[in-house]
Amino acid sequence: MDKVPWNIRHEYWYYVAKKSGKLPKKYEGISLADVCIDLGASWRCYSGYFVKNAVEVSYGDDVQFNVERNGNMVRTRIKTPVGSLQEVAKTDEWGLSSRKLEYVLKTAEDFKALSYLLDSAEVRFNQGVYEELERNVKEQGIVSFFFPHSPLQALILDYMGFTRTMRFLYIEGYNRLEEIMNAIERYNDKFFELMGNSPIEIFNLGENIDVRLTSPRLFEKFCLPIYQKRCEYLHKRGKYVHIHVDGYAKPLLPLLRRSGVDGVEALTPEPVGDMTVEDIAGEFKDEIVVLDGIPFLFFLPNVPFETLERLVRKIVKAIPRLILGISDELPPPADIERVRMVSQLLDELAAKK
Repeated sequence: MDKVPWNIRHEYWYYVAKKSGKLPKKYEGISLADVCIDLGASWRCYSGYFVKNAVEVSYGDDVQFNVERNGNMVRTRIKTPVGSLQEVAKTDEWGLSSRKLEYVLKTAEDFKALSYLLDSAEVRFNQGVYEELERNVKEQGIVSFFFPHSPLQALILDYMGFTRTMRFLYIEGYNRLEEIMNAIERYNDKFFELMGNSPIEIFNLGENIDVRLTSPRLFEKFCLPIYQKRCEYLHKRGKYVHIHVDGYAKPLLPLLRRSGVDGVEALTPEPVGDMTVEDIAGEFKDEIVVLDGIPFLFFLPNVPFETLERLVRKIVKAIPRLILGISDELPPPADIERVRMVSQLLDELAAKK
């Protein structure tokens, strides 16, 4: 058999190591693609994720952004003709990732301003940036794109947070959210129309699904119809679609199979996730591509390599349609040589077939 594709996301590891002075000497001054070449892996390069973005977003001239930075705190104020919004985020010590401490939507009074902001957005595809990304990948991977979160996921992850979103859904009533969810979908339409005609061929629906936040009932009502619609649209344009999960998801596996996606990214088996390799293989069979499958913690130096090796052998044997990777990224404390060791193991398994 051919070697199972070994496709990693190592950008965060690379830049944390670089900023903290822990980047191996041989990787100083070389590119992300060259690191993959050295390790025998390929690179899943998402446009805009630690690299330039081929998709440019702008807002109306009457929308004003004011960003204030104080240490690792970032306060963003957005002024529109129909109201103002504020978000507060805290970055990590390297300024490479962040988490929201204050969401823009605090009451229903904020819905009008966010709707105005989203409706004013314009998106365009920068062909020159895309071609630069393709050159930088050096045929050592793919250039892909994350779509914005679907309406329910956007409310939970981007605009309201989990608690406030659930309060609106279950206490104040869905009708209070319908207007803003429609505005989010109109905003997302702009990206799908643009990217459906772009040269990029493989897309990620860009979610971050966890059944502890999105129950099967919520998933079936709010997510599944949108995924089916988006997949149908992209498939008609010759595109491939997968979805990012990266959380507990065992009860959602049958619904994911109905979603229309070609693949599922970042399914995380035990002991990090709530499913086994057998659960994934049994549900998806040879119908859906599994991207990743190795929990990130198996790349930490305190975990015996033999544990990682056993899991890789099990995944390769059990899952017929597989693009092996790390669920979902190589963590900064990782033993980078384990990436090379997995590549060598895949060579060995391929040679035996």
